[in-house]
Amino acid sequence: MTFNDGLATGGLTPNEAPTGVIAKALRWDLLNDWVRYLNDHRHPDKTAEMAYVWGFINRDIGGDTLRCLWGKHETDFSTFAETVWLLHREFSEGAGADKHPLFADLPLIPADILFRKIASASAPVFRKLTEDQMLKILRKAPQDYDAMR
Repeated sequence: MTFNDGLATGGLTPNEAPTGVIAKALRWDLLNDWVRYLNDHRHPDKTAEMAYVWGFINRDIGGDTLRCLWGKHETDFSTFAETVWLLHREFSEGAGADKHPLFADLPLIPADILFRKIASASAPVFRKLTEDQMLKILRKAPQDYDAMR
């Protein structure tokens, strides 16, 4: 399901998108890119810094979804923080493997690599913050959400 499909199903505008719609769209974009990276034979050492950069981080994902995510950062921080927390738990802490079989055999994405991927893909579509500012916010968001709960 694309981000726009998720909105159309609920009759929502991007400003009204709930956590589930944003997280679901980003989950599939990230999952697709991660699987492509793992199966890309141009980068045999999957844990090398430059392999992460050129094989995973620098691939663009979901512009509309990321624009909405950062819009939530401005208007509804709890939704933003929850979305980042969910993605972090699924991809970096392994919580996705018990909810969806597609995660079961995949290696975890290191948290810093996940946050760098989101910041890198966000920079061209949300220009109010620099990539470094986004990265700082993303790294802190899971702890912010834990504090809100």
